[in-house]
Amino acid sequence: MNAKLKNAMGVISDILLVVIIVIAIAITVMTFTSKSSDNNVGNILGYTPFSIQSNSMAPTFTSGDLIIGKEVTNVNELKVGDVITYSTVLVDGTGRSVRGNNTHRIYDIELNPDGTVSCFETKGDAGDMTDAMRVLPDEVLAKQVNSGINEDGTYKNGVTIKSLGSALNFLQSRTGFMVCIIIPLALFFIWQIYKLIAMFMEVKAADIDEDTKRRAVEEYLAEQAKAKEE
Repeated sequence: MNAKLKNAMGVISDILLVVIIVIAIAITVMTFTSKSSDNNVGNILGYTPFSIQSNSMAPTFTSGDLIIGKEVTNVNELKVGDVITYSTVLVDGTGRSVRGNNTHRIYDIELNPDGTVSCFETKGDAGDMTDAMRVLPDEVLAKQVNSGINEDGTYKNGVTIKSLGSALNFLQSRTGFMVCIIIPLALFFIWQIYKLIAMFMEVKAADIDEDTKRRAVEEYLAEQAKAKEE
């Protein structure tokens, strides 16, 4: 293996190591912040990636996509057309009603007499009917970044990453974290230790060669001096 190829492999491995460490830190931060939050949703500097689980918002985004939401600090600033993620009652695969998160677009806003938000009426882009349950202000978790309505009445393209939601689900599982984070990190650290040992051995070998050369020169000079004396 020539020096250029070794250097290229070293640079690539270092870049991959940095990427894996960043992902590991992000997942760890989200895990800890979710445990300390009231709504069990983690975030990084107020931003949260949400993995989409259904096609109710198609074609805007579909199951398996990833959207980026920003924590909502003032629900009164939300507008019709914004895409929000909120806590609500959902029906799971067994037909049971469970508490979970849903992501739909605000279709209408009902106000209190003082002008503050009473509740939100929501609807999925794929459906014709609005949701039966209204969303209360304290149920709103986040707004999709850059979602809303353009001046011409069309919907804005919120921050969406196609098909990355499934990957996030896998990474957040124990198996995914082990396979994609822990094992690669262990292999990279082993590789770094190997490179350190190899470098040490090269330096030591170079020192031995220098010592051998020095002794050979000294022996040669000694023989020449002895020959002159004779």
